[in-house]
Amino acid sequence: MQLGILGFGEAGVRFAKDLSAAGLTGIVAYSRSGAKAQPGDALHAEAAAAGVTLVKTMRALCKSTDVIIALTPGKAALAAAKKISKHLQPGQIYVDMSSAAVKTMEDIAQLLDGKARFVDAAIMSPVPLNGIKGVIGASGADAEAFRVLMEPYGMNVKVVGVKPGGASAMKLIRSVCMKGLSAVLLECLEVAHRYGVLEAAAADIAGSFDERPFAQNMKRYVCGTAVHAERRIHEMADVLALLNSLDSSTRMTKSTRAKLMDVSKMGLREKFNAREPDTIAAVMDAIVALGPSKA
Repeated sequence: MQLGILGFGEAGVRFAKDLSAAGLTGIVAYSRSGAKAQPGDALHAEAAAAGVTLVKTMRALCKSTDVIIALTPGKAALAAAKKISKHLQPGQIYVDMSSAAVKTMEDIAQLLDGKARFVDAAIMSPVPLNGIKGVIGASGADAEAFRVLMEPYGMNVKVVGVKPGGASAMKLIRSVCMKGLSAVLLECLEVAHRYGVLEAAAADIAGSFDERPFAQNMKRYVCGTAVHAERRIHEMADVLALLNSLDSSTRMTKSTRAKLMDVSKMGLREKFNAREPDTIAAVMDAIVALGPSKA
């Protein structure tokens, strides 16, 4: 299996190092900076250390590769696909791992239809920490073929569907939680610091997460909120009073209170007879059955 990498930044270098260490040889890479680099430049040395040969053109990248992994910035994904499409061949698998919108991946799939096999892929964990061992979601008709090709070299590919855009959607959905949690923690720890209990608060919060598997925590948060939202609204009012008294950020707390108010109005407590449902799916089914969300 011959691999080409389109875009040779941090992710491209790390992936190449990991794959080379796993026994994959003959990796080639193209990037605009790599095309301009001269022998002896730092980029050439970095590429050599990663087991990679830099090529000067997209044509050269496509000439003898079976799989091409695109690691361009998300905003450049469609433009890059348009440029390389003229050099691709039907048997090749073009894997786009850029952080792009779902619609972009759908457009690329349409663009490459009949020209190459396409896989929409999404890197689900920090590349510097995990490299190819981190989960890479993949979707599209050839996602399973890509997984099989990369499995012998240790790339952790998880097929999430056969529709292009599915992997990118999964990453964006995941970001609702991960980025939202980051924002909540920033607000929470800011007020803890202003009150003078930063270390104690951080340790207490971490302990709450660590005491049981997160799947159990998630069920408790979702199912508990479904039936206890109204009571928690009043608690968040007290939280806001504390934050305001310390001139601390309140954006995430206000949003939390507003969401609890929305949930309270849904009548879930009555639907579940004031008892926490057994599954997250039961709560989601009830929410979705109410129709489109208003906020």
